[in-house]
Amino acid sequence: MSLKNGMKMSQREKFELINSEVRSFYEYCKEAGMTDEEMDIICRPLTNAVRKASIKRWTRVVLFIIMVVAIGYTVVQTDTFQWHASAAARIVLIKMLPIWDWTPLYYNKCLIQRSQPQNLDNNVISTSDCIACEAINTVARISDVSYHEVFNHHLLRGAPVIVVDAYYDWSISRTDLNLTNLISQDDRLRGSVPCRVLTNIRLGRQPMDLEEIVSRITNTDIPSWFVHFQNCDIRAVKSFRVLAPRPYFLSPHIPPSHFNWLLMSKNYDTHRYKYLELDVGLIIMSQLKGKTYIRLKPRAPCEDECYTLNLELIEGETLVLGNSLWELEYLPGKGENVAMITETDWVEP
Repeated sequence: MSLKNGMKMSQREKFELINSEVRSFYEYCKEAGMTDEEMDIICRPLTNAVRKASIKRWTRVVLFIIMVVAIGYTVVQTDTFQWHASAAARIVLIKMLPIWDWTPLYYNKCLIQRSQPQNLDNNVISTSDCIACEAINTVARISDVSYHEVFNHHLLRGAPVIVVDAYYDWSISRTDLNLTNLISQDDRLRGSVPCRVLTNIRLGRQPMDLEEIVSRITNTDIPSWFVHFQNCDIRAVKSFRVLAPRPYFLSPHIPPSHFNWLLMSKNYDTHRYKYLELDVGLIIMSQLKGKTYIRLKPRAPCEDECYTLNLELIEGETLVLGNSLWELEYLPGKGENVAMITETDWVEP
């Protein structure tokens, strides 16, 4: 067979030709009386070449896969890719809503329930726990405090406390607080979808990202409104920490907050308190602007054993409480008001 004809042959035809020649050679060796050991010695250069070619081919495949994975990983880590991927994913999920309502999964904190979830409705608090709050009828206001005073003198006996100078070194001016600018300038906040949104303004379609919610409410001529929402996206949680940094009296062993809430209102005059469904743990509420009226109600079965606490939180003050015994409700003050609440895992002794 000429070289020219060989180049015109397909891969399959070449393989069949080589296979035919190898079988012919094998039959010739058998007719010549050669043993298997002798044929192995004769064919060893060919088998070694085939083995090396196979190793080289698999090496190239592995290196190609590693290169593709490395390039893919590098691209995935870029902010541009993550922003476009999250935007595309949100669009797809919104389009799927008429077919599959995935919002219950989104708002759940866990896809797989723990074997013994912490549930305040299942006798987590017993009547014997009510003794911790039966004598608490006021909320102390303190300043220039230490971790020992806040926790040992107040929280460990179930008493909420207000720290009036929790952010004495606050870097953000409360009078210049502009949430719209803060959100629009932070990629992590713009595309974040908040949880547990409550407002008197009709927002239309849901879910809606944070930038659209805040801009729709704050850039409006509506004379009276309120809104509160929970940030459950960890990126948004981290970004919002700039509004209320870690208070100076917190011990380093207290972990960062895992969720936070933003409460905003303008000229919203109502007598109905707004209930906040907070995780059990350490709750820190910072009044960034204006005033908020707070009602702390004893949890069941302590309603008849403990007092309901009513208090005002004014600008610059911070409420600190362990809420295993208390439910928190709030009422917006007059004028413009902004408050932030952080939820932190904290096991009460």
